[in-house]
Amino acid sequence: VLYYVDGDFMSRKGIQPGQFTLHPGGIPHGPHPGTMEKSIGEKDTKEYAVMVDTFHPLKLTQAALDIQDTSYVTSWLD
Repeated sequence: VLYYVDGDFMSRKGIQPGQFTLHPGGIPHGPHPGTMEKSIGEKDTKEYAVMVDTFHPLKLTQAALDIQDTSYVTSWLD
């Protein structure tokens, strides 16, 4: 789970402060297409996020499912 607290999230497009992303174990993921190229020559980032790695799988509540961004799964496509 990654919680985006504040800033300009250079590794993901379209992320706003206060959003969470879920990265299930075994599912490859990485920077959004084009963001690595954008970071060339940058010396730092202006972002603050908290990542939580768990030993056991998390379960989504109905409240989380009710507010999910259903377009996130296809956000990696150009």
